[in-house]
Amino acid sequence: MLSRRLPFIVSWAVFVFAILGAHPTVWSQQGPCDCPPWAERPVKEISDNDGAGTGTAAWSCDTTYLLIEPVFVNAGDVLSIAPGTLVKGRSGIVFDTLTYTLPNGNPSPREDYLYSQHAGSLIVSAGATIVADGTADCPIVFTFEADPMDGSVGYDVRGQWGGLIVCGNGALNTFDGNDEIEGVVDYTGQNRHVYGGDDPWDASSGVLRFISLRHASTSLGISQFENGIETNALSLCGVGNGTEVEFIEAIASGDDGIQIFGGMVDVRHVAAIFNEEDGLEYDQGWQGRGQFIFSITDELNGAGEHAGDYEGDDYEEFDVNMTFMPYSNPLLYNQTYIGAGQATAIRLHNGAGVRLHNSLFVNFGLGIDFEDEDPCDAWELLLFGETNIQNNRFWQIGDSSSISELILYDDGYVFNGQEEVEAHFTDNNNFAYDPVIDFAFETDSGHVVDPINLTPDSAAMAVDSEFLPEDAWFESVDYIGAFSPNGGNWLTCWTYAEQLGLFGAWNNDEGNTEADVLGCTYLFACNFNDEATLDDGSCEIETCSGCTWPNADNYNPDALFDDGSCTGGAVLSCPSDINQDGMVNTGDLLIFLGAFGEECIE
Repeated sequence: MLSRRLPFIVSWAVFVFAILGAHPTVWSQQGPCDCPPWAERPVKEISDNDGAGTGTAAWSCDTTYLLIEPVFVNAGDVLSIAPGTLVKGRSGIVFDTLTYTLPNGNPSPREDYLYSQHAGSLIVSAGATIVADGTADCPIVFTFEADPMDGSVGYDVRGQWGGLIVCGNGALNTFDGNDEIEGVVDYTGQNRHVYGGDDPWDASSGVLRFISLRHASTSLGISQFENGIETNALSLCGVGNGTEVEFIEAIASGDDGIQIFGGMVDVRHVAAIFNEEDGLEYDQGWQGRGQFIFSITDELNGAGEHAGDYEGDDYEEFDVNMTFMPYSNPLLYNQTYIGAGQATAIRLHNGAGVRLHNSLFVNFGLGIDFEDEDPCDAWELLLFGETNIQNNRFWQIGDSSSISELILYDDGYVFNGQEEVEAHFTDNNNFAYDPVIDFAFETDSGHVVDPINLTPDSAAMAVDSEFLPEDAWFESVDYIGAFSPNGGNWLTCWTYAEQLGLFGAWNNDEGNTEADVLGCTYLFACNFNDEATLDDGSCEIETCSGCTWPNADNYNPDALFDDGSCTGGAVLSCPSDINQDGMVNTGDLLIFLGAFGEECIE
């Protein structure tokens, strides 16, 4: 075992990992996979081959694959990605922006970005197949080219590559029944970025399982309707329900974490974490199913406008068929949405419906924003019986968690609209109730310094049998939210969120094979415990600090860290040697970091 009395022999990398609140051993290698360490994998550049795309190919974990431009898997081709594989995307470079003027002489909102280098992204065209089947011990990771894969990059780094996009021929409610991927253009003229069709079910586009998508999203500009033309971490476009999508982490996107455009794809065990705009967004008539969905926002630090943005159609862009059908109306069970106190948990608008059950929403400025602005908006979907919000729990919403803060009729002119949405809400067993969880978190530079524990109190979050799902696709679990009161966190052991320190100790965590020993696990701390297996947030460096300069009058030979209190003795000539021990090392950096941001007053 390392002696805690030798902190300065710890390498610079380990020090940085520790100061960021992470475990460096998690990142130094792939883990239990039979794969080489990240740094030892040769890099293979992947281009679109002048429109030929990837072809039918197999990517393995002994190589890092670098997407140097938008890369397509063409119709009829199959791309297989093995567990443990690392795929990186090159960042785009904008060299100019085109602006426009309206006929009346006023500036148009439209902007087109001109790229000298388009962001790398992976687009699975309609009719193509992707089989990216990772495991809990060996996930598949997508990130940007410059990511060192050592955990040093925080979730405040966003929009660094183009994301993963899967397309199908599923039904949409757009005017022509199809659409083009936002943020992507097929410059070969093959229209491989077009999705949607007349098949409400569509064939399978493959498998996405145990995949971590990090720091994604790119933009082609702003439309004349003032909407960003952006990609997301994961976009599912007209995808059929034969496609398997489960255990997905979409984190630190510059736009949305996961966006679903039409189709009937089902999703399970998916997480949208600290994304710049929305966590989960759907549109254009999605009618699939979802269970165990987790979304967390950090809107106070620019990560989250809505945890869930539920849209139905593109009416505001004049791109919806005359019937407005198929309506967006997914069936969703067991969601947990966590906010930082200001964002809206769910925005229902643009003709969105939802069948929302047994879910938990905590710490938002507003619960459900129920809009009635368009001719066929969320209000009409409620009247049509398409929307059913049943047996959900809300806590710490707005200032008082009053009914008008839990659900709000917005932008409409129906005189009793608020009363009607409130009646639906209360009649269907939705109410405010304390889940007895630790949902408060603190962050610093894109890393979590105070983690969460979302294991709910079993009594508070129990579900009566009458509210259990009847559809056999769903797991019939008798609790509210995405996490079991019996413990176990399906987001541990394979996610970047865990590496960033989001999760603390959970009850009976399924990822632990033996009982955890709580304590300070960081070598730099005064109270480092070499027997601890799980950090409990108790680390401190105050009690072992003092003057470490031997020539000082108040030299303390037992001090591990210099606190700048040295007095007397000769002053060394090196200004970077803050603690004046004759060397510029991590001890000086600790003192600097401890004082960083303070105002110096003469």
